[in-house]
Amino acid sequence: MELNGNQQAARQILENLCTKNLNSQQITGEMSINDDLGIDSLQFIRLILEVEVNAGANIFNVQNIPHIKTVNDLYEVLSN
Repeated sequence: MELNGNQQAARQILENLCTKNLNSQQITGEMSINDDLGIDSLQFIRLILEVEVNAGANIFNVQNIPHIKTVNDLYEVLSN
């Protein structure tokens, strides 16, 4: 899967926030943002904000945020 610019930026932000000592090459789409990457709810909000700042747009809303559980879920929102 080839990632677009926003997805690549999100992957880098995930790597920076990850508490499990994984690099971006080890982060796969099936991984749970919370369980596998160790990103808690406050870090998740930081992830959302940093992705939006990087994209220069409001991407997330109250309808799609609760459905983002895995890295692929995040990428799916960013592909639209």
